[in-house]
Amino acid sequence: MRLVPALFAPVLATGALARSVSYPFGQTPIDKQGNGHHGHHNIDIVGSPGDDVCPLPPIVTPPNDGFHSSLDFVHDSSIRQRQVERLSRVVQVPSTSTELEDDPWSDYYAPFLDLHDVLAESFPLLHSYAKLEKVNRLGLLYTINGSNPALKPMLLMAHQDVVPIDDPNDWTYPPFSGHFDGQWLWGRGASDCKNTLIAELSAVEDLLKQGWTPTRTLVLSFGYDEESKGEKGAGHLAQHLENRYGKDSFEFIIDEGGMGLLPLGDKVYAVPGVGEKGAIDLHIALSIAGGHSSVPPAHTGIGIISEIIYHLEREQLFTPRLDLSHPARHGLACQAKHSADYVEPWLWSALESSDFAGLAEALAASRGERMRFLYQTSQAADLINGGVKINALPEKINATVNYRVALHENTDIVRQRAIDIITPIAKSHNLTFSAFGSGKTGESNNHIDVSDFSLALEPAPISPTSPSDAVWTRMSGVTRQVFESILPFNQTVIVTGDVMTGNTDTRFYWNLTRNIWRFSPMRYGGSANIHTVDEKLDIAVHLEGIAFYYELIRAFDTWEE
Repeated sequence: MRLVPALFAPVLATGALARSVSYPFGQTPIDKQGNGHHGHHNIDIVGSPGDDVCPLPPIVTPPNDGFHSSLDFVHDSSIRQRQVERLSRVVQVPSTSTELEDDPWSDYYAPFLDLHDVLAESFPLLHSYAKLEKVNRLGLLYTINGSNPALKPMLLMAHQDVVPIDDPNDWTYPPFSGHFDGQWLWGRGASDCKNTLIAELSAVEDLLKQGWTPTRTLVLSFGYDEESKGEKGAGHLAQHLENRYGKDSFEFIIDEGGMGLLPLGDKVYAVPGVGEKGAIDLHIALSIAGGHSSVPPAHTGIGIISEIIYHLEREQLFTPRLDLSHPARHGLACQAKHSADYVEPWLWSALESSDFAGLAEALAASRGERMRFLYQTSQAADLINGGVKINALPEKINATVNYRVALHENTDIVRQRAIDIITPIAKSHNLTFSAFGSGKTGESNNHIDVSDFSLALEPAPISPTSPSDAVWTRMSGVTRQVFESILPFNQTVIVTGDVMTGNTDTRFYWNLTRNIWRFSPMRYGGSANIHTVDEKLDIAVHLEGIAFYYELIRAFDTWEE
């Protein structure tokens, strides 16, 4: 899973300077005082960021260990060809996952055994030096023990599975061909996230080839059902690691996430996700008397469920909020300081305001719905079914509504809102009502029940991004070192935290460390069509990702906070 952060919407959507912003999708512009379509949010433009705002961390120089430069991954044609072959081979394995199959011993998961064979053939040194454990049959856990057990291990993550294909005939090249056209490698999973899987394994294999003997233990953890919520893969792997090492036992965890590196004027922003929104699915089930459709009631069951969804989408709507604890504020402050000519002229003044809801609304009006849902709980009615025949009244009607819960709210707020909205609707149709295990349950007719469709998830803990945090600062310095040496025109890289609107496998790893980074080290535009037809990856960004993991491992191997 990978979602573009909304932080940079004005640049990515319009390409225009924010001082003459072109507002996408017909939205109402905000004037220099911050007045938009919510005219009561007034922002006076005063002051500018001081020297203490968004200081850049020092670049972390690679250790003097005699190993080759990470730039070799980018410039060596033989490495490029090898990585094309490695990535193509794993893309050719149709390791799809689905919620309909949760038994790892099912024949459905046979392709994962083929994938494991490909990995063993492609990375022989890793499979010789590391301890490999298969958790819940298909989860892969590699451990390379370090010489200093006092140093907390590092944990690199990815997932082996990909989303299923709808119609392969829609693809330019067969979805599991791993076709390479000289720039782009095509196929399902090329960028989500077999690219990450292969980049991490390649960095480790290369280090071992040079005789690396780790000081700090390195762990690689690869689930197999991230696209199906991860409970059987990452859920079991995380528990296995916690049983072995204990809580707060890792220095950091890095997994896929976001879009990596995003341009804004003459700067490039690296945007790891340091948090995730929560998630809950509400299932609404209506049982009602049937009959012949020639003598219908005033409202059929489908009509009643439709009424519920109608009111859920219009009443007690969720409010966006960008308060002081939201990690995206740091990125916005960095934009106001380092990219002032490319953002709204009122941005810094707005960040200084205590009107946190007004700030969120102003940014949503300026930058679009992606920005809004970074700060606001989202609601989407995704599933509905009912009725079996054209002349028979429906008796069982169901709908499922998905919510991604903003940082300032929780799943209980979502549940209570549903109760408040549905209760009067049930009463108006003389229906009994139960919700989340309370009320009249077990009713066979004329009854509405609301329940959690799957395990609810609260918003994730926020990983530290303060300049005073040594682990965050070192990771940021490594990111600067790698990409400032690769990017053209001596561009400065600024590392800022963001929040994922979706969820990754890290949802199961919260107990293991406070430093969780959901970061795909890829330049904007280096991948396309994730989760849809013609998914593809520019091989150049794959090579740059290897360079990043290579330097990250080296930088933390002997380092002590």
